[in-house]
Amino acid sequence: MPDASPKPDRFKPAMPAIPGVPAPALEKTTDPDTKEQAAAHPLWANRRMQIAAGAGLVLVIFLAFALWQFFQKEPPLAPLVDEELATDSGTAPSGSEASAPTDLPVAPGPIASEQDLAKPWSVTKFQILLPTGERAPAQVIHLPGGTGAAAYWGFLSVAPYGRCEMELIEDVEKIAQDFAYRARHPMVVDSCTQTIYDPLNYGSARGALARGQVVAGPGLRPPLAVEIVIEKGSVVATRSE
Repeated sequence: MPDASPKPDRFKPAMPAIPGVPAPALEKTTDPDTKEQAAAHPLWANRRMQIAAGAGLVLVIFLAFALWQFFQKEPPLAPLVDEELATDSGTAPSGSEASAPTDLPVAPGPIASEQDLAKPWSVTKFQILLPTGERAPAQVIHLPGGTGAAAYWGFLSVAPYGRCEMELIEDVEKIAQDFAYRARHPMVVDSCTQTIYDPLNYGSARGALARGQVVAGPGLRPPLAVEIVIEKGSVVATRSE
């Protein structure tokens, strides 16, 4: 009958038994006969409890973070103007930001007659198709002293990187009051940036000269030009800069 007693490890001598001194604590081993004893040891029991407590703490932190993220999301703000009500009543939101009315003439093509713009400083607004296929707001002004197509200044109503439509102000006192600039003739203004453009003078644009010199405000260049021609008494916008 084979001997069932554990074989001594010849590379690890057994600890000598000293009378009156307790035996050393059970060491971790992979021996099948001692696995159950190691599992029942208080050291392993404490370690399992620490692992479980750590996992529970991580779960609690994760849930708390998820709840915090959820409650941080604010509901979308309701629009300041009821669009359906504005449509029914025929009124639009107030403000000078650029809009795109659908009842304006669309260029390339005729946008007005010479008779419509017979008076100096008269203005006609229109839309023009850009190379991208989008419609951009534009306008043409009849300037004093010119003849033929040279008497008309066409330009895009929104400056590059702008968001408001420019407008012609003929009242020089209003220009002085609202923009702190003393003008001698009507000016084109951008109320969002407080930029003032002079329709009778030229400014630099991409190394060339363009009508609408910036005389006040942070504008970088004159407005983007729209080419205007006269055909059989019609004012025609052909293309934009």
